[in-house]
Amino acid sequence: MAQHRVIAGRYELTSPIGRGAMGEVWAAYDTRLDRPIAVKLLPATKIADTENPETIRQRFVRESRLTARVEHVGVPAVHDAGSDGDDLFLVMQLIDGIDLADLVAERGALAEGWAAAIGAQIAGVLAAAHDASLVHRDLKPSNVMVDSHGTVKVLDFGIAAALGANVTRLTATHETLGTPAYMAPEQAMSGTATPRSDLYSLGCVLHEMLCGEQVFTAKLPLALLHKHLDEPPAPLRQCGVSVSEEVEELVLDLLAKDPESRPENAHEVYRRLIPFLPVPEHTSSSVEGDPTGPYRAPLAPRASTRRQEPDLVSPPATSVSEDRIRADQERAHELVDDGRYTQAAELLRTLLADSAASAQLSFERGVKIRKNLAGFSFLGGDYRAALREYRVLLADADRGEVSPTEILTFKEMIASCRAELGEHTTAIADLRVLVDEHAQLLPEQVERSCELRLQLAMLLIHTDSADEARELLDDVVRVADEARLDEPAARARQLLRRLDALAQ
Repeated sequence: MAQHRVIAGRYELTSPIGRGAMGEVWAAYDTRLDRPIAVKLLPATKIADTENPETIRQRFVRESRLTARVEHVGVPAVHDAGSDGDDLFLVMQLIDGIDLADLVAERGALAEGWAAAIGAQIAGVLAAAHDASLVHRDLKPSNVMVDSHGTVKVLDFGIAAALGANVTRLTATHETLGTPAYMAPEQAMSGTATPRSDLYSLGCVLHEMLCGEQVFTAKLPLALLHKHLDEPPAPLRQCGVSVSEEVEELVLDLLAKDPESRPENAHEVYRRLIPFLPVPEHTSSSVEGDPTGPYRAPLAPRASTRRQEPDLVSPPATSVSEDRIRADQERAHELVDDGRYTQAAELLRTLLADSAASAQLSFERGVKIRKNLAGFSFLGGDYRAALREYRVLLADADRGEVSPTEILTFKEMIASCRAELGEHTTAIADLRVLVDEHAQLLPEQVERSCELRLQLAMLLIHTDSADEARELLDDVVRVADEARLDEPAARARQLLRRLDALAQ
């Protein structure tokens, strides 16, 4: 009998069940808990092909933790993550079902009720993920499974996100490492994705379910990307699909070239699909894998966390020792060293919310702790919490001796948080002001000035403002070359090459 590979001394791989550009998926067995599982492997050879293997490893661990934070029935449970030799692995719930690509291949175009039920469940998953500051980046039919009960599972959050911008970059041969058939225009242009990029991909998936064919097709990846950038999608009813006007309009809204013209968030998509879902009944569907089944007990997404959060309620004032304050700070840094950013941020948040502890902190020390809290939240992917803390730091800057450099840093991080949250219009406005302020206050910091301009250019590309982005990038190349700053000059040239390739 062949010897099966055992991962981390515990997970026995039994048979391969999938393979993609970013790794392999195996049916496996947890020998400790006596249960079947799925193991996704990111082999060392795949990691070695990236520009910065160590960064990929760190991102993989971070994004696996973020994925585990998305507690939703439509996301396979994450049981474990780590490394085995030079390979990275993710242990997940094993799903008994069929992926959406195979479902459409077998059945052809799906009925409107089925497509709406699958689309609504995907929207529910995206709502939960986006509220946790996690963007999928590679949503497509092969990453969506429908189990035997009709419940939709969205796969591959962690690994797609771990590779970050490298997933979608164009290579020198004009090949893409992402999935061009489902890629948002701004993602193809800039290599970055936001929640509304996922919504574009959902529009592609909905169109394919209802039509039986992809929105756009082409022989070469670059030609396909050009169609997503420039060609308007054909309305479903013009393709001969029997579909309601409202669903057709939703699909077209999701496929808008401008991210700001798409639905505001996944919650809105779910709400617009509600009229096409079955009403709750007392009987279940007799068809195995019927995606309308779960709506006999509707799977609505949780309420959005975008609402105004209540102020933290401080516990009753008690005596807090200096030793305890120092110990909490040291413990937070130990947690960060282990990559446990969420736990570190929560520790500092609790410390600042303690009125007795806060009363003993000088203004400068309180600022230092809050800066760490904001930074740890950002590193942990909780961009909304980070945004809140950086705004507090900026508002409190006038109360003490905060340097102009620090104030600019707070403003830069606020813009970065907004960009990560998909609030591009506001982030662009913030960065435009920041670029001017930096030039006036800190003209000698050329490298930082180049970095700000690069950030602004990336967002402009993302919002289809290529001409303005090109002017900024040309300026970065000129200034960086004069200052002999190789790294920003190389990044600017890389973005210019991408613009040139996509403009052909």
